[in-house]
Order: sequence, then structure tokens, then C-alpha cells
Amino acid sequence: MEDINERSQLGYRMLHLSKDSGVSDFYITPWEPLTYKRNGKLFFDSFIYQPERPLEFTAGCVDYALALGNRRYRVNRMVTRGRPRWVMRLLPESIPDICKLMVPPAAIKAFLEAKNGLFLVCGATGSGKSTTIASMILERAKRRQEHVLTFEDPVEFVYPPGIPSLVSQREIGTDELDFSKSLRAALRQAPDVILVGEIRDGETAEIALQAAETGHVVVATLHTSSAAQTVQRYLKLIPSDRMENATLSFADSFRGILCQRLMFDETRGKRFPIHELLLPYDSVCGMIRRGEFKNLDQELEAGFTRGMLNFERCLNMRMGDGWKPTQPKKTGYAEHEVYDYLQRENLTSIYAVG
Repeated sequence: MEDINERSQLGYRMLHLSKDSGVSDFYITPWEPLTYKRNGKLFFDSFIYQPERPLEFTAGCVDYALALGNRRYRVNRMVTRGRPRWVMRLLPESIPDICKLMVPPAAIKAFLEAKNGLFLVCGATGSGKSTTIASMILERAKRRQEHVLTFEDPVEFVYPPGIPSLVSQREIGTDELDFSKSLRAALRQAPDVILVGEIRDGETAEIALQAAETGHVVVATLHTSSAAQTVQRYLKLIPSDRMENATLSFADSFRGILCQRLMFDETRGKRFPIHELLLPYDSVCGMIRRGEFKNLDQELEAGFTRGMLNFERCLNMRMGDGWKPTQPKKTGYAEHEVYDYLQRENLTSIYAVG
């Protein structure tokens, strides 16, 4: 996109808005106001993007990364009603320290000490999964002398030089064309840690399990909202004729499932994360082998003294630290709709509706 550079009006306006720590996404459409998200809410700017020349584009979506001044953005270009629209996710200027992200200590310990196995970081789009993973990988890369191999679409965070580990970042479409083939080939490239990115299909799920079983630490993401849902979603991706073996492999290989959500504190004007953490204790692995996924939520609550965590307890801990989550506003939604939302998010005991 030629019009986005630090000398153009569009680029200048975006860089100015990017100085606000709450800004996360930009939506750019020709002849429409520049739109952006701040602390999860959508705003329309007074600036209207007017292309300097006719735009050439093809149907479909394209993913890539872009640098604007000293900031990096993850870009997805789509087409809506015959016009291109760019959605640009603003990335942090550097990989943040893992302690500043409020990641549960037990999750950090499980990842740093893992010699093999599968570690899943899950949550909705925009919940900060990529930032959490980059911070955890960087923390491990600083402490060990390992080969870290990443498959990214596109590369978002660039790891700094001068660390004792070797980081090979590979971008799909630029460094690799066939994701499945390149992932299988990765097992012959002597990696210690493999970042798969998002698990989107059964083939990727099976390759990730294979890598985890053969002595590699595999990090991946899923768009799931809870730990129990993550286990079920992962296994449902695998063909039914191989489901039984995959279930046993998953129970033996997983080293942690970390789910996260972002909530907004209106008094501080900031968002903060809450987490759910499932760890591979014998009772948990036994439930997975037997397919008792509905009992995992109870195990999360009972396993608090062993480092496990559910969203409700984590939110109570954040509130104890002074964070005040903003309650849902009744703006056109019936009370039962708000309650249904809270029930789905397992937050009904924290918010009183009505």
C-alpha cells in the first residue's frame, strides 16, 4: 500500500494515533473516515483516506507485515463491496517483559522447564495471544541455548540479537509456500522449540502432536474461550479414525493450556488480562484419556493450590490487586441477553445483572 508511509497524510495520522497506548487496530477504506479501535471500542476519525492514484487489487485476502516509522503492523487486506479495506493491527514497539503481561507464574514455569510437549495459548482474536507467546519464547531464549523455529503468517515480532539462542523466523508466503510440508521438514532442522502458529486443520494438529512426542517443545494457538473447549476443539480437528490414538497422545504430550481474555478498567483507562490455566497433572490427563472433558472445569477449580487457575478466580485476584472491570452496559440488550453472555463467559457470579 503505497500511501502508507511516514511522509504521507495517512501515515502521519496513523503514527499520531498510535502514540495512544490504548490503540490496537486501524481500518482503512478509500473515501471513508479512518477508523480505529481504542481499548476495544471503535472510533471514527475526521481524516478521510483519499488515494492519490487508482488502486489495483485482486479479490480475496492477503496477509503481510508492514513497518511505518518505528512501528510495525500486522496487515490483512480484504475486499468489501468491490473496494479494498486494510485492517492493521498495531504491534508493540518491542517484545514486552513476560512479568508485565500478568501471565500466571505456573504457566511461565511450565513453559521454561518443558523439555518436550505441546503448549497451547488460546483466546479470541485480539486477546493478546501473539504478544504472550513472543514474550514467553524470548524469556526462554534468554535462559537457554536452543534453536527456536517459528512459522508465522506474517512475522509479527522480531526477536532481538545478542541472545544465547538461535531464532529462525519463517514467514509463510515469503520464506515458505506450503505450510504443511515446511512444518514436516522442520523436524529435520534440529529445532528445540517450534512455534506453529494457529492450529487450523487436522494435518497441522497431527504434525504438532508428532513433534511434541519426538522431543520438541511445540507452541501453538487456537481460537477457543476455555481450556476444556480447547481440548475438545483440538481433538475434533483430527479425523475420527485416528481420534483414539490422538486423544492418548494429547494426554501424554500437553504441557499446559493457557487461555486469556482482555477486560477494560474504565477508571484506569486500560485493559488487563485474565487467564485460565490447565496443567498436565495425573487427574487431568486421566480425564482427557477417558473423554471426560466436562469435568475439566471442576478440576481447574480444585487444582488452584497446584497452580491451575480459572477465569473467575483470576478475575477475583485482579480485583484484589485494584483492577475494576467495567460492567456491561445495557445499550439495547435485554437483561437476559446480558446474563446469557456472562453465563457463556463464566462470569455470572462476579457481575450482578439487573
